[in-house]
Order: sequence, then C-alpha cells, then structure tokens
Amino acid sequence: MREIRKAIIATYAEWTAMSALRSGAPIKSRRDVYTALRGVDFEVLFADDLGPINRTTFDVWHANEVKAMIEREPRLTVGWATKIINVYLKTRVYIGAQGRHHLKEMIHPPIDSGLWLGLARKFPNRPDILERTNCVSRIKDIKDYECYRRIIDGCRDAAKALDCELIEVEQLW
Repeated sequence: MREIRKAIIATYAEWTAMSALRSGAPIKSRRDVYTALRGVDFEVLFADDLGPINRTTFDVWHANEVKAMIEREPRLTVGWATKIINVYLKTRVYIGAQGRHHLKEMIHPPIDSGLWLGLARKFPNRPDILERTNCVSRIKDIKDYECYRRIIDGCRDAAKALDCELIEVEQLW
C-alpha cells in the first residue's frame, strides 16, 4: 500500500511540474517535459536507507541534475530546468511528505515572476534580499547556476526574515 501511495504522489508530482510551465516555456509538450524530468535521479532523495540529507549534499545534487537536464534537453535554461525540478520536489516532498529526513528543509521554491513580485512587495526596505532575489526578472534570464544560486541565497535570507522554511517563501507568490 505504501509503495502504491509513493507511486501515485510521484506521478502527480510529474503532472504538477508539467502543468507549471506557462507562456514562454521552451518546452511544453507532455512528452518533452516528462522525458526531461524522468532523466533526473530523484531516487537518491527518496532512499530512506541513506539516512538524513544535508544542505551540501542536496545543493550538489541539485546543481548536477540541473546541468544534466539541460544536456538532455538543450532548449531549457537553468531557470526553466530548476522550475521543473523544484515544482516536482515541492509536490512530492512538501505536499506529499516523501523523502529523506531533512529533505523538506532543503528544497528550493520555484522561481517565477509571481515570487519576484511578492518578494519585492514584502521586502521593499531589504536591498540585501532584493539585490540577490531580483537580480533578473524572467526565468529565461537565469542562464547559469551562479545566478540561480544567488537568487536562492536571497530566498534563504527571506525565509529567515519570515521565520519559515526555504520552500515556504513561496507564500509570497
């Protein structure tokens, strides 16, 4: 029964990742999105026998999987690849309560214009946050992982200011 529940949540997470791609996304067909997503090695995040996960391990995994996704699907930018992965993880880990111990604390919020606008509204007097989170204003402009990391670092500071987990910064959307 537990394995069936895991499979259902994983399938739903794939669907949410696919449906999160709106106008401007370089890939939109179910086949293209699922092919890109199914090439990601998510199992390492859900293998309980590996024990708790830490931020360094997650961050290295994330950067490597984004790079690999772009190699498999060159139409994607870092911004779009991270959005696909992050929506999948939000659904499966945060909503579906799956994954290794501490994984929920590690996952990143999906970056998009709604989040950027929410951050700007919530933190107008926090240039230390906004200079990082809003260093670009379109997903397609996140072209390298360093830019993405800068945005996430700003989101981490926003999470501290909001006293919430990193993924919960999405409440500003």
